[in-house]
Amino acid sequence: MEKPRIEFRYYVMPGGEYVLPKLGEVWEQEYGKGMGSMLHFHNYMEIGYCYHGAGTMIIEDREYRYGGEMFTMLPAKMPHTTISDPGHICKWEFLFIDIDEFIRNEMKDEIGNVDDVIRIINKRGTLKSMENHRPMGETVLSIIRECREHRPYYKETVNAYLRALVYEALRLDEERESIRRRHQNVRYIDQALNYVDEHFAEEIKIRDLAEACSLSESHFRRIFEQIMSMKPMDYVNMIRIQKACHLIAHKNYSMQEVCYRVGYQTASTFNRNFKQLTGMTPYQWKSARKTGEMQLSDFKITAMKGWEGVDTLGAQILKERDENQ
Repeated sequence: MEKPRIEFRYYVMPGGEYVLPKLGEVWEQEYGKGMGSMLHFHNYMEIGYCYHGAGTMIIEDREYRYGGEMFTMLPAKMPHTTISDPGHICKWEFLFIDIDEFIRNEMKDEIGNVDDVIRIINKRGTLKSMENHRPMGETVLSIIRECREHRPYYKETVNAYLRALVYEALRLDEERESIRRRHQNVRYIDQALNYVDEHFAEEIKIRDLAEACSLSESHFRRIFEQIMSMKPMDYVNMIRIQKACHLIAHKNYSMQEVCYRVGYQTASTFNRNFKQLTGMTPYQWKSARKTGEMQLSDFKITAMKGWEGVDTLGAQILKERDENQ
Protein backbone atom coordinates (compact mmCIF):
# COMPACT_ATOMS: atom_id res chain seq x y z
CA MET A 1 0.00 0.00 0.00
CA GLU A 2 1.41 3.36 -1.03
CA LYS A 3 2.07 5.74 1.81
CA PRO A 4 0.39 9.17 1.65
CA ARG A 5 2.69 11.92 0.42
CA ILE A 6 3.31 15.26 2.09
CA GLU A 7 5.02 17.98 0.11
CA PHE A 8 7.51 20.46 1.58
CA ARG A 9 7.19 23.89 -0.04
CA TYR A 10 10.22 25.97 0.83
CA TYR A 11 10.45 29.78 0.65
CA VAL A 12 13.38 32.18 1.03
CA MET A 13 12.73 35.28 3.14
CA PRO A 14 14.11 38.57 1.75
CA GLY A 15 17.05 39.81 3.79
CA GLY A 16 16.14 42.03 6.72
CA GLU A 17 12.40 41.32 6.44
CA TYR A 18 9.96 39.08 8.29
CA VAL A 19 7.17 38.86 5.71
CA LEU A 20 7.15 37.32 2.25
CA PRO A 21 3.85 38.24 0.50
CA LYS A 22 2.29 36.12 -2.23
CA LEU A 23 -0.30 38.40 -3.81
CA GLY A 24 -2.06 38.99 -7.09
CA GLU A 25 -4.14 37.26 -9.76
CA VAL A 26 -2.04 34.09 -9.82
CA TRP A 27 -3.61 33.13 -6.48
CA GLU A 28 -7.13 33.24 -7.92
CA GLN A 29 -7.66 29.63 -9.00
CA GLU A 30 -9.36 26.31 -8.35
CA TYR A 31 -7.26 25.04 -5.47
CA GLY A 32 -6.34 21.38 -5.21
CA LYS A 33 -7.34 20.57 -8.79
CA GLY A 34 -5.34 17.56 -9.91
CA MET A 35 -3.64 17.29 -6.52
CA GLY A 36 -6.28 15.29 -4.67
CA SER A 37 -6.01 15.87 -0.94
CA MET A 38 -2.21 15.77 -0.72
CA LEU A 39 -1.01 17.81 2.22
CA HIS A 40 1.94 20.19 2.25
CA PHE A 41 3.83 22.32 4.75
CA HIS A 42 6.15 25.32 4.73
CA ASN A 43 9.27 26.54 6.50
CA TYR A 44 7.47 29.70 7.67
CA MET A 45 4.11 30.52 9.20
CA GLU A 46 1.48 30.87 6.49
CA ILE A 47 -1.40 33.32 6.80
CA GLY A 48 -3.96 33.15 4.01
CA TYR A 49 -6.95 35.40 3.34
CA CYS A 50 -9.87 34.17 1.21
CA TYR A 51 -11.72 36.95 -0.61
CA HIS A 52 -14.27 34.73 -2.37
CA GLY A 53 -14.99 31.10 -3.23
CA ALA A 54 -15.76 28.01 -1.21
CA GLY A 55 -14.15 24.73 -0.40
CA THR A 56 -12.51 22.56 2.23
CA MET A 57 -9.47 23.37 4.32
CA ILE A 58 -7.59 20.42 5.81
CA ILE A 59 -5.30 21.21 8.73
CA GLU A 60 -3.47 18.09 9.93
CA ASP A 61 -6.35 15.65 10.51
CA ARG A 62 -9.11 18.26 10.79
CA GLU A 63 -11.43 19.43 8.02
CA TYR A 64 -13.12 22.83 7.84
CA ARG A 65 -15.40 24.56 5.36
CA TYR A 66 -14.09 27.88 4.13
CA GLY A 67 -15.62 30.76 2.24
CA GLY A 68 -15.14 34.43 1.54
CA GLU A 69 -13.86 36.74 4.28
CA MET A 70 -12.13 33.93 6.15
CA PHE A 71 -8.45 33.59 6.96
CA THR A 72 -5.99 30.94 8.12
CA MET A 73 -3.08 31.11 10.53
CA LEU A 74 -0.87 28.04 10.08
CA PRO A 75 2.44 27.53 11.93
CA ALA A 76 5.54 26.37 10.07
CA LYS A 77 5.79 22.63 9.45
CA MET A 78 2.03 22.12 9.93
CA PRO A 79 0.56 19.87 7.17
CA HIS A 80 -2.46 21.37 5.42
CA THR A 81 -4.11 21.89 2.06
CA THR A 82 -6.87 23.92 0.42
CA ILE A 83 -9.39 22.22 -1.88
CA SER A 84 -11.87 24.33 -3.83
CA ASP A 85 -15.35 23.00 -4.41
CA PRO A 86 -15.49 21.60 -7.97
CA GLY A 87 -15.71 24.45 -10.46
CA HIS A 88 -15.15 27.14 -7.83
CA ILE A 89 -12.48 29.73 -8.57
CA CYS A 90 -11.28 30.95 -5.18
CA LYS A 91 -9.26 34.06 -4.54
CA TRP A 92 -6.69 33.79 -1.79
CA GLU A 93 -3.63 35.86 -0.95
CA PHE A 94 -0.87 34.69 1.36
CA LEU A 95 1.72 35.99 3.79
CA PHE A 96 4.67 33.84 4.83
CA ILE A 97 6.03 35.13 8.11
CA ASP A 98 9.21 34.35 10.03
CA ILE A 99 7.25 34.78 13.21
CA ASP A 100 9.82 33.15 15.51
CA GLU A 101 12.57 35.56 14.48
CA PHE A 102 10.21 38.52 14.63
CA ILE A 103 9.26 37.73 18.21
CA ARG A 104 12.88 37.09 19.23
CA ASN A 105 14.24 40.25 17.60
CA GLU A 106 11.42 42.77 17.87
CA MET A 107 9.44 41.80 20.99
CA LYS A 108 12.00 40.33 23.38
CA ASP A 109 11.92 43.36 25.69
CA GLU A 110 8.15 43.51 26.07
CA ILE A 111 6.67 40.03 26.39
CA GLY A 112 8.50 38.18 29.13
CA ASN A 113 9.46 34.63 28.21
CA VAL A 114 10.05 34.65 24.45
CA ASP A 115 10.06 30.86 24.11
CA ASP A 116 6.66 30.59 25.81
CA VAL A 117 5.16 33.17 23.45
CA ILE A 118 6.60 31.39 20.39
CA ARG A 119 5.19 28.09 21.66
CA ILE A 120 1.71 29.59 22.10
CA ILE A 121 1.75 31.28 18.68
CA ASN A 122 2.76 28.03 16.97
CA LYS A 123 0.53 25.74 19.02
CA ARG A 124 -2.41 25.34 16.66
CA GLY A 125 -3.44 25.99 13.09
CA THR A 126 -6.72 27.79 12.73
CA LEU A 127 -9.34 29.00 10.26
CA LYS A 128 -11.25 32.09 11.34
CA SER A 129 -13.94 34.34 9.91
CA MET A 130 -14.03 38.12 9.78
CA GLU A 131 -17.48 37.92 11.35
CA ASN A 132 -16.16 36.38 14.56
CA HIS A 133 -12.55 37.63 14.60
CA ARG A 134 -12.58 41.00 12.87
CA PRO A 135 -9.68 42.66 14.76
CA MET A 136 -7.30 39.85 13.78
CA GLY A 137 -8.67 39.74 10.22
CA GLU A 138 -8.32 43.52 9.80
CA THR A 139 -4.71 43.26 10.96
CA VAL A 140 -4.03 40.60 8.32
CA LEU A 141 -5.61 42.78 5.61
CA SER A 142 -3.56 45.77 6.77
CA ILE A 143 -0.32 43.79 6.37
CA ILE A 144 -1.43 42.67 2.90
CA ARG A 145 -2.23 46.27 1.94
CA GLU A 146 1.14 47.56 3.15
CA CYS A 147 2.97 44.80 1.26
CA ARG A 148 1.03 45.61 -1.91
CA GLU A 149 1.38 49.39 -1.85
CA HIS A 150 4.96 49.79 -0.54
CA ARG A 151 4.30 53.27 0.77
CA PRO A 152 7.00 55.14 2.75
CA TYR A 153 7.87 53.37 6.02
CA TYR A 154 5.94 50.29 4.96
CA LYS A 155 8.47 47.94 6.60
CA GLU A 156 8.10 49.72 9.93
CA THR A 157 4.32 49.72 9.52
CA VAL A 158 4.29 46.00 8.68
CA ASN A 159 6.30 45.31 11.83
CA ALA A 160 3.79 47.30 13.88
CA TYR A 161 0.94 45.23 12.44
CA LEU A 162 2.90 42.02 13.09
CA ARG A 163 3.24 43.04 16.71
CA ALA A 164 -0.52 43.59 16.89
CA LEU A 165 -1.08 40.20 15.24
CA VAL A 166 1.03 38.46 17.89
CA TYR A 167 -0.99 40.08 20.65
CA GLU A 168 -4.26 39.16 18.95
CA ALA A 169 -3.07 35.54 18.73
CA LEU A 170 -2.10 35.56 22.42
CA ARG A 171 -5.50 37.01 23.29
CA LEU A 172 -7.19 34.25 21.27
CA ASP A 173 -5.22 31.62 23.18
CA GLU A 174 -6.33 33.18 26.47
CA GLU A 175 -9.95 33.00 25.29
CA ARG A 176 -9.54 29.32 24.33
CA GLU A 177 -7.98 28.56 27.69
CA SER A 178 -10.77 30.40 29.50
CA ILE A 179 -13.39 28.36 27.62
CA ARG A 180 -11.54 25.13 28.41
CA ARG A 181 -11.40 26.00 32.12
CA ARG A 182 -15.08 26.95 32.08
CA HIS A 183 -16.09 23.63 30.54
CA GLN A 184 -13.96 21.79 33.10
CA ASN A 185 -15.64 23.76 35.90
CA VAL A 186 -19.07 22.83 34.53
CA ARG A 187 -18.12 19.16 34.76
CA TYR A 188 -17.06 19.68 38.38
CA ILE A 189 -20.34 21.41 39.20
CA ASP A 190 -22.36 18.64 37.56
CA GLN A 191 -20.64 16.13 39.84
CA ALA A 192 -21.68 18.21 42.85
CA LEU A 193 -25.28 18.44 41.64
CA ASN A 194 -25.39 14.68 41.17
CA TYR A 195 -24.11 14.24 44.70
CA VAL A 196 -26.90 16.47 46.05
CA ASP A 197 -29.52 14.52 44.06
CA GLU A 198 -28.32 11.28 45.61
CA HIS A 199 -27.69 12.46 49.20
CA PHE A 200 -30.15 15.32 49.81
CA ALA A 201 -31.83 13.35 52.64
CA GLU A 202 -28.52 13.02 54.47
CA GLU A 203 -26.38 15.58 56.25
CA ILE A 204 -24.40 17.41 53.56
CA LYS A 205 -21.42 19.66 54.19
CA ILE A 206 -19.37 21.75 51.79
CA ARG A 207 -16.50 19.32 52.35
CA ASP A 208 -18.63 16.45 51.00
CA LEU A 209 -19.44 18.34 47.80
CA ALA A 210 -15.83 19.41 47.29
CA GLU A 211 -14.61 15.84 47.77
CA ALA A 212 -17.17 14.59 45.24
CA CYS A 213 -15.47 16.90 42.72
CA SER A 214 -11.90 16.18 43.92
CA LEU A 215 -11.44 19.87 44.71
CA SER A 216 -10.41 21.84 47.76
CA GLU A 217 -13.27 23.50 49.64
CA SER A 218 -12.12 27.01 48.75
CA HIS A 219 -11.73 26.19 45.05
CA PHE A 220 -15.08 24.41 44.98
CA ARG A 221 -16.89 27.32 46.63
CA ARG A 222 -15.37 29.76 44.17
CA ILE A 223 -16.29 27.95 40.96
CA PHE A 224 -19.73 26.89 42.26
CA GLU A 225 -20.72 30.47 43.07
CA GLN A 226 -19.19 31.72 39.82
CA ILE A 227 -21.21 29.32 37.65
CA MET A 228 -24.40 28.85 39.68
CA SER A 229 -24.60 32.37 41.18
CA MET A 230 -25.62 30.91 44.53
CA LYS A 231 -23.87 29.35 47.48
CA PRO A 232 -23.62 25.54 47.54
CA MET A 233 -25.82 25.16 50.62
CA ASP A 234 -28.46 27.43 49.07
CA TYR A 235 -28.62 24.93 46.21
CA VAL A 236 -28.92 22.03 48.68
CA ASN A 237 -31.83 23.78 50.39
CA MET A 238 -33.47 24.49 47.05
CA ILE A 239 -33.36 20.79 46.10
CA ARG A 240 -34.65 19.72 49.50
CA ILE A 241 -37.66 22.04 49.28
CA GLN A 242 -38.33 20.90 45.72
CA LYS A 243 -38.32 17.28 46.96
CA ALA A 244 -40.57 18.28 49.89
CA CYS A 245 -43.12 19.77 47.49
CA HIS A 246 -43.16 16.51 45.56
CA LEU A 247 -43.72 14.45 48.74
CA ILE A 248 -46.50 16.75 49.97
CA ALA A 249 -48.20 16.47 46.58
CA HIS A 250 -47.92 12.70 46.17
CA LYS A 251 -47.54 11.10 49.62
CA ASN A 252 -49.70 11.13 52.71
CA TYR A 253 -46.79 11.84 55.05
CA SER A 254 -46.97 14.07 58.10
CA MET A 255 -45.00 17.30 57.81
CA GLN A 256 -42.57 15.94 60.39
CA GLU A 257 -41.96 12.90 58.14
CA VAL A 258 -41.52 15.11 55.08
CA CYS A 259 -39.06 17.25 57.03
CA TYR A 260 -36.87 14.24 57.89
CA ARG A 261 -37.14 12.62 54.47
CA VAL A 262 -35.70 15.66 52.72
CA GLY A 263 -32.76 16.02 55.08
CA TYR A 264 -33.82 18.53 57.75
CA GLN A 265 -33.20 17.73 61.39
CA THR A 266 -35.63 20.28 62.85
CA ALA A 267 -39.08 21.43 61.79
CA SER A 268 -38.15 25.07 62.38
CA THR A 269 -35.31 24.93 59.81
CA PHE A 270 -37.59 23.14 57.34
CA ASN A 271 -40.39 25.70 57.77
CA ARG A 272 -38.00 28.65 57.48
CA ASN A 273 -36.41 27.41 54.26
CA PHE A 274 -39.73 26.36 52.76
CA LYS A 275 -41.23 29.81 53.30
CA GLN A 276 -38.12 31.57 52.06
CA LEU A 277 -38.38 29.78 48.71
CA THR A 278 -42.14 29.47 48.23
CA GLY A 279 -43.52 32.40 50.19
CA MET A 280 -45.71 29.97 52.18
CA THR A 281 -45.37 27.58 55.07
CA PRO A 282 -45.58 23.88 54.17
CA TYR A 283 -49.15 23.71 55.55
CA GLN A 284 -50.23 26.80 53.59
CA TRP A 285 -48.79 25.32 50.43
CA LYS A 286 -50.57 22.01 51.06
CA SER A 287 -53.90 23.74 51.74
CA ALA A 288 -53.61 25.94 48.66
CA ARG A 289 -52.97 22.88 46.55
CA LYS A 290 -55.94 20.99 48.01
CA THR A 291 -58.32 23.86 47.23
CA GLY A 292 -57.03 24.07 43.68
CA GLU A 293 -55.32 27.39 44.24
CA MET A 294 -51.90 25.82 43.80
CA GLN A 295 -50.92 23.05 41.43
CA LEU A 296 -47.47 21.52 41.53
CA SER A 297 -47.13 22.25 37.84
CA ASP A 298 -47.72 25.94 38.60
CA PHE A 299 -44.82 26.09 41.01
CA LYS A 300 -41.35 24.98 40.04
CA ILE A 301 -38.43 25.97 42.19
CA THR A 302 -35.44 27.00 40.12
CA ALA A 303 -32.24 28.92 40.58
CA MET A 304 -34.11 31.99 39.38
CA LYS A 305 -36.30 32.14 42.50
CA GLY A 306 -34.76 33.80 45.51
CA TRP A 307 -31.46 34.79 43.92
CA GLU A 308 -30.82 37.59 41.43
CA GLY A 309 -28.29 37.72 38.62
CA VAL A 310 -28.13 34.00 37.96
CA ASP A 311 -25.34 33.09 35.60
CA THR A 312 -26.84 31.95 32.29
CA LEU A 313 -24.65 28.86 32.24
CA GLY A 314 -25.78 27.84 35.72
CA ALA A 315 -29.40 28.42 34.75
CA GLN A 316 -28.90 26.29 31.64
CA ILE A 317 -27.43 23.44 33.73
CA LEU A 318 -30.48 23.47 35.99
CA LYS A 319 -32.88 23.70 33.06
CA GLU A 320 -31.32 20.65 31.39
CA ARG A 321 -31.39 18.69 34.64
CA ASP A 322 -35.07 19.55 35.20
CA GLU A 323 -35.93 18.44 31.66
CA ASN A 324 -34.16 15.11 32.17
CA GLN A 325 -35.92 14.28 35.47
